[in-house]
Parts: sequence; C-alpha cells; structure tokens
Amino acid sequence: MDQLEFQWPLKPYGVDQSPSLAKTAVMNKGAETRVFMEELEKRGLYNPRNPTGPLPTSQRPALNKILQKEGLDVSAVSLVFDGFTAGNDQGRELTADQVVEKIFQGRDHVDYYEFLRVIGTDAITWPN
Repeated sequence: MDQLEFQWPLKPYGVDQSPSLAKTAVMNKGAETRVFMEELEKRGLYNPRNPTGPLPTSQRPALNKILQKEGLDVSAVSLVFDGFTAGNDQGRELTADQVVEKIFQGRDHVDYYEFLRVIGTDAITWPN
C-alpha cells in the first residue's frame, strides 16, 4: 500500500452510462474544495490574501506529495476496505482480486460519488 500514489479526489463530470459523455473523474476541481483549500493553507502552499500567489489547483501535485509522505490512517483504510467488501453474499472472505473487481467493476477509476455512496457520508470525518 505504501507504493500507491496519493491523488486528491477530483469531481467527475459527464453522464453516468452515456456513450457520448461518459462520466469521468478527470476534472481540475477538487471534490471537497473547502477541505482542499484548508489543507493547502495549513501546509503553507496557499495564502488567500496573496493575489499574486499560485492558483490552488496548481498546488495539487505538491499537496499530493505531502499527503503521500504522511501515509494513510489505519482506521481510514479499514473504513474503505469494509465499505467495498460489504455485502459479500457468499459469506466468505474475498481475495484481493475479488476486492479490486468489486471496487473498479471493469473501469480504470472509482467515481467520487460512488465512493461516497459505498463508504457512507456519515462515516467520513472531515478535518476541522
């Protein structure tokens, strides 16, 4: 897990199951803008009182690297794993490949809103 690259979640755009405007997470807008901005400020990457400073979106790679070094909280990993492995009809443990298939369902990304639905918005505690 330490080898996985952290990327700030992005808001998807498009229409679910549309052949011409497929839903994607490749959008230059942080999914949780308030939290993103607070994290930038807390780490000294952005000053809202400096009109000549860098755009917040240009600081995403720097913030991603910082968060990557900090690592993941074990309780957050457990929450995500439990959310994606819930509802195992067979009543047995899933293999790693089965968990990956359940999460991605043949796609190359996990939609942000689908992620929130699976995890449950009430289970998330945002930083103050």
